[in-house]
This record gives sequence, structure tokens and C-alpha cells, in this order.
Amino acid sequence: MNRNRVLSFQVAAWLSFSIAVLSACNPFPKKDTHPEVPFLMDLVKDNTKFVKVIGHEHLSELVFLKDDRILIKPDNSNLPFKIMDLQGKLIIAQVFDWKLPFYVDKQGNLYFNREKYNYPDYKQHAQFKTVVFKDSIDKKSQALGDQFPDSVKFKMIDAYEVKLLQPYGLKPCEYQVVDQQKCHVFEVRNNTLLVRQDELFKSDFSRAAVEADRFDDDVLIRWENGRIASPRYMSYYQIGQYKAKCDDGTLPTLINIKGQNYLFAYALGLFLIK
Repeated sequence: MNRNRVLSFQVAAWLSFSIAVLSACNPFPKKDTHPEVPFLMDLVKDNTKFVKVIGHEHLSELVFLKDDRILIKPDNSNLPFKIMDLQGKLIIAQVFDWKLPFYVDKQGNLYFNREKYNYPDYKQHAQFKTVVFKDSIDKKSQALGDQFPDSVKFKMIDAYEVKLLQPYGLKPCEYQVVDQQKCHVFEVRNNTLLVRQDELFKSDFSRAAVEADRFDDDVLIRWENGRIASPRYMSYYQIGQYKAKCDDGTLPTLINIKGQNYLFAYALGLFLIK
């Protein structure tokens, strides 16, 4: 009898614990708590509330520059990047080599295709020395080939790296495995664009949009099947004076430019909020 009581207590305790865990994780889908609120993709179609400035087609990255202009990076290397103002005036449009660095410095000058384009109209440009350290080291390694034992080859490459970095006041990175951020260099030194990182696109002449506020908690609305089941949430956002919801992972951001508020989301594009 006592054994049965102990077993019953253990089962009850296990059930209570399981219910508590499941409740805390909230794995059970719920209904949309704001069925009256429109989806964001539908809301932006209302021309009385929003004006489309830039669409999302062929958009890889959109950078808000500090002079209130916009840099648009395409999702296809055969298409040109563009810099334009919010009235649609095109400042520059040009195809660039994605295998080479693209950089906007703190003064707004552009560096791409091994050239420097001078701010603000970018009409004046000239060749500019560009060094991507990884490319140089890889080429040195290929040139050495298999003619030396690995231990000797590695020492030769290490010596080459020291010599390559020395003119720019840099040393081989001690944190290459532990903390790659400490290795990163993407800047102009000694009239040379230096890059020591994998990402070849950077702007130091930009400001960030901020994520729109949520007016209510996210709600788990369903689980999607796959190799691993993934949750799908409904999120509720305050877009200026308007409310909207998203269930597709869209992340709306807001930015004020020249006293006017804009909505941006990669899945939708850039919109002026009326």
C-alpha cells in the first residue's frame, strides 16, 4: 500500500512538473489575439497611409546614409548599386565587382573596383590601392605550391604575412580562432584601403533604422513541419499611428529623415508614413 502511494505521488509530481514546464514554454498554438488588426503587407498597400519609395525587388541591402540619401545594394552582381535621394534623384549607379571590397568612409567617399569616388556627386574618381590580406596570403600559398614540406611552407607564409602587414602598422592576429572580431580591419591607412575580414561590404557613413515597437506580446499561432518542427509567431507592431501584424518573420523598422517618418522592411521595401 505504501509503495502504491509513493508511486502515485511520483506520477502526480511528474505530471505537475510536466504541465508547469509546458506552460512556461507555451508550446501550444493560440488564436490571433488581434484579428481586427491588418497584416503589414496589406496595410502598406493603402495609399492614404503609405507611399512606396523603394520596392524590395532585387534588394540585398539598403543603407541609410548620414546625408539623408540611400545606398541600394542589389542581390545580383550583374546589377548596379545605386545612391539616390528620397525624391528619386539618382546620384550614382554602377556595377561593381563583388570579389573586391566596397567601402563608404566617414566622409561619404566611395571605394569600389579599386577606385575612389569623391563625395558628394562621385563624378571625380581615380585608381586607389586596395589590399585584401587574405587574397594576398592565399596567392602566396598557391605560388609556393607543394615544393616545400608543410612545416617549412607555413613558416614562409607566416614570414610573408608579417612583411605584408608591417607597412600598415599591423601584426598577425593572435585571436583568429578565439575572437575574430579583434582581427577585423576595414579602413583606409597610408592612402590604401585595407581589408582583413571575410565581409567585403562596409559603410562608416550610415545610420541605422530602429525596430518598430510591439503593442502586444507575440503569439505562437502554429508549428510548421520539417526535419525539425519550427514555431510560427504572430507579432504586433505600432507603425507610427497605425497598428499592423506579421506572421512571416518580417521585421519592420522605422527611421526619421528630414522630419518625416519612414517604414522599412526587406520583405516589403521603403515607405513614407503619412
